[in-house]
Amino acid sequence: MERAYAGNPDKGDDGAGPLCAARLQARLPAATSGRVLVIDGRETSESQTGVIRRFGPELTIIIDDAVGGYPPGAVFVVKREKIADEGVSTHTISLVYPVRYLEESLGSRVIVPGIEPEDMSQGAPISPAVNRAEGEITDFLFKQLAV
Repeated sequence: MERAYAGNPDKGDDGAGPLCAARLQARLPAATSGRVLVIDGRETSESQTGVIRRFGPELTIIIDDAVGGYPPGAVFVVKREKIADEGVSTHTISLVYPVRYLEESLGSRVIVPGIEPEDMSQGAPISPAVNRAEGEITDFLFKQLAV
């Protein structure tokens, strides 16, 4: 069982995750219902942990922009220990907490494909490089999940 979610479409390349979730959901056949759950968690992915818990995934895929020092649009797997622990505030929670929760309480394997952003400014469009990368991830996931 799989799941996908991510960032903020109002902040340029941070919108790649929600775009991927929307495109993947639109393409997946009804036959995957009950086997694949796609969620657009936006900037509050931690608020989706109850839905994820009820679904009980063996594998969780969190697609997000990630700064790794690569060229814009590069796709790489973000290692859990590399996820910044920025703590908790009234507006945000570090991705490390939902990842840890899913791994430890559900026993779900968590993979975080990161897309190196070019521009995450408010109101910016998704850059061509990140749009291409998002399309590649969507195509790959569709081929894997639609069977």
